[in-house]
Amino acid sequence: MEERPRAQSKRKRQKGKIKRFLLPAGVIVLCLLSALLPPLQAGWHTLYRIVGLGGPKSDGFTVHFLDVGSADAIILHCGETTILVDAGTVDCGTEICRYLRRMGVETLTLAVNTHPDKDHLGGFVQVLREFPPQAYWEPEVPESLIPASEEYSLTRAALEEMEIPVSQVGAGVSLSLGPMTLEVLGPVSQPDDSNNGSLVLKASYAGRSVLLMGDAEESEEEDILNSGAEVGCDVLKVGHHGSKTSTSAQLLQQARPQYAVISAGSGRPPNEEVLQRLQENRAEVYRTDTQGNIVLSITEEGLTFYTEK
Repeated sequence: MEERPRAQSKRKRQKGKIKRFLLPAGVIVLCLLSALLPPLQAGWHTLYRIVGLGGPKSDGFTVHFLDVGSADAIILHCGETTILVDAGTVDCGTEICRYLRRMGVETLTLAVNTHPDKDHLGGFVQVLREFPPQAYWEPEVPESLIPASEEYSLTRAALEEMEIPVSQVGAGVSLSLGPMTLEVLGPVSQPDDSNNGSLVLKASYAGRSVLLMGDAEESEEEDILNSGAEVGCDVLKVGHHGSKTSTSAQLLQQARPQYAVISAGSGRPPNEEVLQRLQENRAEVYRTDTQGNIVLSITEEGLTFYTEK
C-alpha cells in the first residue's frame, strides 16, 4: 500500500521535469514567432535582413535601390557580377558595406561614380577599402568642375592606395558581363555643371532594361536624345532624385518606362510636376523615401519589384 504514493510522487516528479523542459522550449518558439511576425507583416526585406541576406535570391538579374535618403546607391547583381553605382554620402558607407556582406559579396566587379557630388561619392571612401573593385568608372570632369570637397580627395587617395584601375568613360562605352550588358549613354559632350556631366547608364538583361539617369538634368537629357541613343526602357531610375530640373516630357515620351524608381529623402520629396508627368505616362512609381530599400528582380519569366515597406 505504501508503494502507490511513491509511484504517484515519481510520476509527478517526471511530469515536473517535462514541464520544466517544455516551458523554455515554448518560450523560445514564442520569441522566434514574435521576432518574425512583424517583419512578415512589414514586408519581405526586413525578414531577409534578419536571416542575413541582402535581398531576394534570383537566378537572373537584380537591381537594389538602397534607401540612402536624398542620395544614390544602386547595386547591380547578376551571377558572379556585382556593380555598385554611386555610394551615397560619407555616412552611407557603413550601411552599403553591410548590405553587400548580407548579399554574400566579397569583391566588386565594377564601381561607378556617376559624378563627383557628395551625395553620390561620399560612401566610396569606405566601400573601396572593404570591397575593392576590379575597376572604377567615372566621367571626365573638366578642371573647373573638380570639387574641392574632402570626400573627393579621400576617394582619390583610396583609389590610389588600393591600386584600383580608373577609367574615365562617356557615351558609346559598353561592357558585356555574361548575360548582362551595361552601356554608357551620356554624357555626350563637355558639361557646364556637375549634374549634366552625370554618367547615364543602361543595364540590359533578358530583353529587359533599366535606365539609370544619375543627376542628369534636361540639358543632358536633350543631348542624349539628339545623339540618337536608344533610351527605351522598362524601368527608369528617375534623374536627380525627382527634381523638377530632370525627367522631361520629351525623355519620358522616348523612354516609355513601365516603372520608375525615385531615390529621395523624407526632407526632400520628389517634385509634384515630375510625379504628374510620370503618372501621365502611366509609369508605376516606387520611392525609397516611402518604401525603403527597393529590389527589382528580372528573370527570363519577367520582372518583379520587392519593397521593404
